[in-house]
Amino acid sequence: RPFTDKDLALRNGASIAVFKDRRVLLVKRGHPPFAGLWSLPGGKTEGNEAPRAAACRELKEETGIEAEVEGIVDTVRVAAEDDGSGKGVAYRLTVFYGRPTGGSLKAGDDTEAAEWVHLDDIEALPMTPGTAELIWIAAHRVRKS
Repeated sequence: RPFTDKDLALRNGASIAVFKDRRVLLVKRGHPPFAGLWSLPGGKTEGNEAPRAAACRELKEETGIEAEVEGIVDTVRVAAEDDGSGKGVAYRLTVFYGRPTGGSLKAGDDTEAAEWVHLDDIEALPMTPGTAELIWIAAHRVRKS
């Protein structure tokens, strides 16, 4: 039978699309959910952490890069596979966009890779569901700012 909301553990999280010279910073996930797929840097919020703070912390942990948040792309719901509890997990992700302010690129412990990917190459990468669309929306907004 299909999952219903009662079967899902709902968690809050955040991610960020960071842009530099028609490139976006992506990470290749090292662990489930979505291991081996490319996505925006991000993860779960911790305690009472605000989504914006979580996005910046996860960005630094996963890529070594620091960024200035310029705005919100969207709030999306992402369903992921079972976390071991027998329940599916859904993340309510606040997706931000911004530009880099410092740091040096280095893949973090839970990422297989972190790379600046040219916007022309986005469609060719195996990505987490919905990520490409979020990148295009964010790229449009960051150009206007």
